[in-house]
Amino acid sequence: MGLFFGFVNAQDSEAAKRRNRGMTSKTADQVEQVDQTVQKTNDDIDQTVEGIDNTIEGAKETVEKVGGILFGPKKEKSKNKIVISIDSVAYGDENVQNLYNELSKKNGMKKTFKTFSDGVVTIQIETKQTADAIWQEISQNTRAPFKVIAMGKNNISVGLPTETE
Repeated sequence: MGLFFGFVNAQDSEAAKRRNRGMTSKTADQVEQVDQTVQKTNDDIDQTVEGIDNTIEGAKETVEKVGGILFGPKKEKSKNKIVISIDSVAYGDENVQNLYNELSKKNGMKKTFKTFSDGVVTIQIETKQTADAIWQEISQNTRAPFKVIAMGKNNISVGLPTETE
């Protein structure tokens, strides 16, 4: 009788193993199907996002064209190139350096640079402001050593008073 139950238990465990193998195989197939579904969904999402991006770009272009028709072309604010010339000055003059440093640190000043040649320092600035507006914004302490000789919309000519002046 013990032998009989042992035989029956052995058959039951073999049947259970076969069922488990079948279930494992079935589970692997289901996982593979889920992976394929996820991959297809991701591809669909990518295509949808690309389509939306293209639609947005097309809409932007249309709005720009319609805006141009209704309101005219966009007006770009032009940048002035301001030239400040300082005559009769020695290279490395402290007053000139202070002026240059203040100008290059001001908001709205682009591409500030200076050159020196034959006793003349030239400071060039790219900005939307006029030369007079820039000069007025410079602190009084920095402006004080200079004497304005001439001023136009895009240029300022200044000098440092000499010992005899």
